[in-house]
Amino acid sequence: MLDARVPSGPIQAKWDQRRFDVRLVNPANRRKYTIIVVGTGLAGAGAAAALGELGYNVKAFTYNDSPRRAHSIAAQGGINAAKNYPNDNDSIFRLFYDTVKGGDFRSREANVYRLAQVSNEIIDQTVAQGAPYAREYGGLLDNRSFGGAQVARTFYARGQTGQQLLLAAYQALERQVDEGTVEVFSRTEMLELVTKEGRAAGIVVRDLVSYFKYGSGNGAQSASTDAASPIGAVDKAYAWGRSQTGRALRDFVHGGWNADAEGRRVLDGVFAHVAG
Repeated sequence: MLDARVPSGPIQAKWDQRRFDVRLVNPANRRKYTIIVVGTGLAGAGAAAALGELGYNVKAFTYNDSPRRAHSIAAQGGINAAKNYPNDNDSIFRLFYDTVKGGDFRSREANVYRLAQVSNEIIDQTVAQGAPYAREYGGLLDNRSFGGAQVARTFYARGQTGQQLLLAAYQALERQVDEGTVEVFSRTEMLELVTKEGRAAGIVVRDLVSYFKYGSGNGAQSASTDAASPIGAVDKAYAWGRSQTGRALRDFVHGGWNADAEGRRVLDGVFAHVAG
C-alpha cells in the first residue's frame, strides 16, 4: 500500500507541527544545496523561482520548448483562498470542507487541509510575482463566488487567470535564471527517479530531440508519421517558434546550446518568427 507520509496528529495541527520538527537550513548554507524541480507549470515554476530567490541552486526540467508552455493556463476561472475579504464568514476549515466535498470525498484530507492553510500565502506570492488580479475601485483585490461556493473567495484575472498566473511565475523564474540561481533544461523527459538509502537523490532524463535523432529503439516508436519507424530514424530535426518561443529558439542556437551531451548537433534548422 502506498505510504503517503502524512504527519501524525490532529488535522488542524499536523502540518504546523511538521514544519516545527524539520531541520532548518542557515541562509548562508543554502547555496551548498541543489534542488531538482521536474515540470515548470504553476507549481514547478513558482517553486523553482522561490527556492532560487531563497538562495538554493535549482535545476528545473521541462519537456516543452519554454516554461511558458504548461497546462496550468487551463485554470482560467480563478484561484480560491480563505482570506475572507468580503467578510462573509469564510475560513480555512470552510475552504477545506468545500474542497473535500467538491472532490466527492476522494481527496486526501490531510493534504487538502494543508492546501487550505497555505491558500492565503499563495495569493500573496502570486501578487508579489506580478499576477494582475482584478481589483475593486479602491485598489483592493476583488473576489467573486465561483463554482457553486456559498462565499466569495475566488481571486481572478478576467477570464485568463491561469495564463496570467503562469506568466507571472515564468517572469519570476526567468529573473532567477538571470541571477544564476536557477538553470532550466528544456526538451528533457524524466525517465526514472534515483534513490539512495530510500531517499530521492536525483533523476534520469533524456534530451527528446537528440533521442529522436540518435537514440536506440528499445521497442519504442518514433514520433514521425511512419509509426513503424524506430527511434533514430529521424534524419532532420527542425524547430519552429513564434514570439517568445522563437526568441528562446534563437537564443538556444546562437548561444551555443545546439548540441547534446556528446557534442552532436541537435537541431538542423530553426524557424524563429520574432517581431521587431
